[in-house]
Amino acid sequence: MKTLMARVSHYVDINATEFERLEELPHRVETRKPGEDIVSIGETIDYIFVIESGWALRSRILDDGRRQILNFMLPGDCFDLMSLVSAKADHTVSAATEVKLRRIGTRDFFKEIYKNQQLATAFWWVAVQEEAILREQIIRVGRRSAVERVAHMLLELNRRLAMIEGKEKDFIDLPVPQSLLADALGLSVVHVSRTFTKLKREGMIATTPQGIEILERQKLKDISDFESAYLHLERLKFEL
Repeated sequence: MKTLMARVSHYVDINATEFERLEELPHRVETRKPGEDIVSIGETIDYIFVIESGWALRSRILDDGRRQILNFMLPGDCFDLMSLVSAKADHTVSAATEVKLRRIGTRDFFKEIYKNQQLATAFWWVAVQEEAILREQIIRVGRRSAVERVAHMLLELNRRLAMIEGKEKDFIDLPVPQSLLADALGLSVVHVSRTFTKLKREGMIATTPQGIEILERQKLKDISDFESAYLHLERLKFEL
């Protein structure tokens, strides 16, 4: 739960004691292997998941097998808050890497945040940020070029990881293959590979087996028109 606390503390002033109440709620810790479903489409959701480690993804798959990844979910992310209204899942959530999850019953979770205004506000902000990320994804896939899409997503992931760690760094630990980035960006794997090559050739990034090093942050921002205001990271100690 430390990563979740690190995330929501950017929105409201909250202390460890308040989070201890969430940690003490009845829960199950589960592990999913890469590719395994966490939430299946059509499933009635009656629990909240918190990602403690690993990456997951939210997606829709068309009848012909094509997949659109809507967003990546990182350590500290909490879903599905739609369970608070007993909705059926209209999407799939699956593990992108090995994922460790904390599963909390909706009723227990709702009772706790109902009693605590600070917690309720924190999770309201979690929902606001996720909606903003999904809006940005529509713009990214619908209007940006391939180079703009890749640069924009790299900067978004970099800032979201900074939110967990509390500081910005110029390296993105990227544990997912390019095929998943392609499904998130509406591009072919070949197109994503060529785009990475272009960004490397122009000196903006470098790649390693572990991830991506950002060499020219401002150039990436300029070519992708990236502004991080939609992530609501005002409390982080770096220039937005």
